[in-house]
Amino acid sequence: MYRLAELSDKRRKRIGGGLLLAGLIGLVVGVVTIHWASFPETEIIDGVETPVVVDFMNWFPRGALWLGLGYLIVLGAVTLCLVGGAFLWVLNQPMTWTRATIAAMLAWVGLVFYLGMVPSEWLTYAQTQLDWSSQRIAVTLPRWLMLNNVVEISWAAVRDAVQMGYSLGMLGVAIVLGIQIQKIKEGRPASAAPVEKVSPYGRPLVRGDG
Repeated sequence: MYRLAELSDKRRKRIGGGLLLAGLIGLVVGVVTIHWASFPETEIIDGVETPVVVDFMNWFPRGALWLGLGYLIVLGAVTLCLVGGAFLWVLNQPMTWTRATIAAMLAWVGLVFYLGMVPSEWLTYAQTQLDWSSQRIAVTLPRWLMLNNVVEISWAAVRDAVQMGYSLGMLGVAIVLGIQIQKIKEGRPASAAPVEKVSPYGRPLVRGDG
């Protein structure tokens, strides 16, 4: 983490701008994928299964697989946008009220997205597209292990377990990331210490502002 605290302004802006631009492009691709992949491939008209014709984007592939891919693209794109914004407007900058507000907004958006929107969209996707409902059985445990009782685990239980595991994992990531941000200037090994340049007169060289 200490390397982030030593980035020059030029490199910081270049990295932040690149990440933010890549994230915005990814958002466009992800939203387009989710929108057109959500349309049904066929519909029943007068008892006959008929292909659905949408518009000029009718060639776009549809179905649960492509819809899930769109969600993953949006997940990665939002992450790139948040990291890029943090590099551009917060990292290695003197903390003012304006910058603190931007940092708080980025943190709030991240918490709402990762701990609110993502679990909600996952539950909807698993329930509708994957049909992970309580009526479908995912696993039947061996009777000898359950004292000769029938114990079945539905896909709904698997769906909820995935959601709970994700939420707990992301909460842990948020805590660890918060701690590491507090220690961003710590951890530099002695071998990585900058070499102090000395003038021919034995005094350290300092770059002037002028």
